Amino acid sequence: MADLLECLIQVKALRETLGMVMPGHSATISPDTGPVTASGVWQRMAEAERRYAAALGTDAGIRPGITSLAEHSESPLEEFVRLRQVNLARLEGCTAAQLAGPVEWPGRRSTTVADLVAIMLASDTDVLGALRRVRSNPESGVT
Repeated sequence: MADLLECLIQVKALRETLGMVMPGHSATISPDTGPVTASGVWQRMAEAERRYAAALGTDAGIRPGITSLAEHSESPLEEFVRLRQVNLARLEGCTAAQLAGPVEWPGRRSTTVADLVAIMLASDTDVLGALRRVRSNPESGVT
């Protein structure tokens, strides 16, 4: 039961990333690479969200025949937001049994939906922290 509650809290926390998206936000900081453009961060986030969508079976939100973000007109940020919304709708509709159920992702071992949620949140944590640092110090000179 505690694992289920933790997973539900983590799903709610995944919505925070969407709340961090601001029009005109031009940069973020990555602790391992120094200053990087926001588009690079959101491209990585969108690509990760595509993998999560495939694992969750929500890849219907991914356009058929599109293999990379460069092949369509959506920005990486728009792609991330769209896929995150689809994935959250799927996760928020899961029963306890579904959250405990397995997911398969190409190139990775089988895991549970709840474990995938934890992986998603861990990935978001770095981006959220970087965005918060930039917001709290807008004069950092990051471009």
